[in-house]
Amino acid sequence: MKRNNLATLNELKAISNIFHSVLMIYPEAELLNQFKEQNLAKDWPRLTNSKRESQALDELSRFLTQWSDNNDALIKLKLDYGTVFYGPNTPKATPWGSTYLSPSQLLNDSSTIELKHFYAKHGINVKAESNEPIDHIGLIMAVINFLLGKMIENPSNDDYRLVLTELLETHFLPWGNRCLQLAYENSESDYYKGFSNLGLEFFEYLIKTFNLKVKVINIYR
Repeated sequence: MKRNNLATLNELKAISNIFHSVLMIYPEAELLNQFKEQNLAKDWPRLTNSKRESQALDELSRFLTQWSDNNDALIKLKLDYGTVFYGPNTPKATPWGSTYLSPSQLLNDSSTIELKHFYAKHGINVKAESNEPIDHIGLIMAVINFLLGKMIENPSNDDYRLVLTELLETHFLPWGNRCLQLAYENSESDYYKGFSNLGLEFFEYLIKTFNLKVKVINIYR
């Protein structure tokens, strides 16, 4: 991409921040109300103009249109998030990278350690309110947001772009697609179906925009 295309970087930064909020924690009425008031589905940046992107925006629009800050509806959405990402039985779309990259599907396995070393090497400090493994998809979205912010602040410095490229090619996109594919397939709400497909479109756009060569590795989920 053009080094000084700050408008694109700002759009991507805003999108990554939304995905952090959506994927990191259980949904709350305050965030849903904010999305509805902002008419998020209508104003979402069209990245690919694909059929899947249009479908995802229709799903998100449908959910936000009917959303009325009802406690029963919020509980139902929380159950959908919990069932898809955490259980109570085997999660449908676990949010941690090592569960896709490890043959035994363990938390904090070798890929998590490699990501931790990568962050340490580049001075990236990841903080979570809960004791989440650092390869949680929501936390990685926060790091993407951070690196895009640094690229905006330092448009003539390629270092942050190179760090973002390595993060995406090696540590995230090899499994991130599978996570959101499973989330889409197993979610019962238009909210998470819409955001899952928008996430997949976001990944496609990142690959094209930054000319990424995503590492091909075995996925175990």
